[in-house]
Formats: sequence, C-alpha cells, structure tokens
Amino acid sequence: MTDRFSTESLRRALGARPFRFYERVESTQDIAREWAMSDPALPNGAVVIAEEQIAGRGRGGRAWIAPPGSSLMCSVVLHPHVVPERLPRLTIAGGLAVARTLAPLLPEGALALKWPNDVLVNGRKLCGILTEATWTGDQLGPVILGIGLNVRVDFAGTDLAGVATSLEAELGRPVDRHALLANLLGHVYRQAARIHEPALIDEWRRWLRTLGRRVTVYPQAEGAEPYSATAEDVDDTGALFVRLDTGERRRIVAADVGLAEA
Repeated sequence: MTDRFSTESLRRALGARPFRFYERVESTQDIAREWAMSDPALPNGAVVIAEEQIAGRGRGGRAWIAPPGSSLMCSVVLHPHVVPERLPRLTIAGGLAVARTLAPLLPEGALALKWPNDVLVNGRKLCGILTEATWTGDQLGPVILGIGLNVRVDFAGTDLAGVATSLEAELGRPVDRHALLANLLGHVYRQAARIHEPALIDEWRRWLRTLGRRVTVYPQAEGAEPYSATAEDVDDTGALFVRLDTGERRRIVAADVGLAEA
C-alpha cells in the first residue's frame, strides 16, 4: 500500500495542528526537543513526524529504526503542569492513547500494555513509547512523548519474528496511516490532559498484562543481576510492585521487565 506522508497530505489529515514533517531523520525526539526549546510559544500537541528514522531511540537507549512507509513515528511536544515524580504519568497517557486508538480495530483481548512502556498485540510488541523531559535549571520544560508504532514492518524471517508484530499483519488488511495518525494524536492530547486524574491509573491498570504474572526484572544499575518475581500492582506514579519468592516486596521505578510464558 502506498500512503507516503508529505507535508500536504499531513496538513489535510491534521488540520490546524502544528507539525514538522521530514522524509528521513535520525530521531524525531531530538528534532522535537530542539523545536520546543527554540520556540517557547509552541503549542501543546505540536508534533514531529518522519517517514524514515535511522537512529531513533527506544527505552534504555535501544535503537528504534524504521524503513520508509512502514510505521508511525512521531514525537509530540507537551507542556504538562506536573511535579517531576509524576512525569511517568505521561508515558502512561501515551500507552492509553495507543490502546484507545487500536482497541476498536482489534479483537477483544488481543491488545495489552506491558510495564512500563510497550503496547502488545497477541503477546508481541507493536508499539513503544518514550518520554523525555527538558529542563532549564531545576524547572521542568516541555516534555517530548515519542511513539513508534509498527504498521507494516515485515518481521518474517528475522530474529524479532516471535516478539514483534505489525498492525496490518494482525488485521490482515491495509491501514490508512494518515487516519491512524490523526486519531492517535487526538487521543494523546486528551489522555495527556488526564494526568492528574486517579482514573488514568485505574484504566492503565486494567490494560496492564504485567500484573499477576511471573516476571524477570532486569535492573538498570550496573552489575545488578536479574531476578524473578511476581508483578503485583502499580502505584499512582507508575512504579511497579513485585513480590520475590522470599516474600520481600519491591518497588520498581527503572528496570526492564520480561514476562514469563503464560
């Protein structure tokens, strides 16, 4: 399916929303950050969109690379009024925005969120979310919410075939990326406005496939060893509580978590 983005096609799809479009970039996150920092009047919800990304970042500095025409890659500039410890709620809002965008398209039960920032379909990763704050001294500036969603990436025959998927592969039909992007950005705007609502966490908890599962926790601290536990709950900042086999309960803020087989 040929539905290549252009400035003209995106203007038709996005209406008055401020955006910048690039055929090929290293990272939409970096461009969005520079745009936001250079223009203090930039409205909430302005977005950078790329057709091809060659040096994108996922969580933990992992590469997120997407060939032309294969994905939705965007970075949204947000101006949240939030204390720093609640910044993870923007990642939560991003996950819920993706879930609300895709749930009507997919069979019930196919879609789930994985702590802290992945969107899964039938257990395989469809989308990743990365939130990066900017600071002026100790003052929080714009926050950049990056979303990378596989629309028609072909993982067949690759090392990722068992762990990653694309929307068109799951639906068995073509997807209009312009309509999908416009819908997604609308949900991002609305969910980001909910970051102070307790209902945001309640809804996120319902989507989290992680809770109640055996997990392997991979701490980010250098030299720290992975360990197994049972994921029990999340708190209102998005931290994950796990129960070790010894009975000890731990609060996890920054780590990767792998799900055991159901």
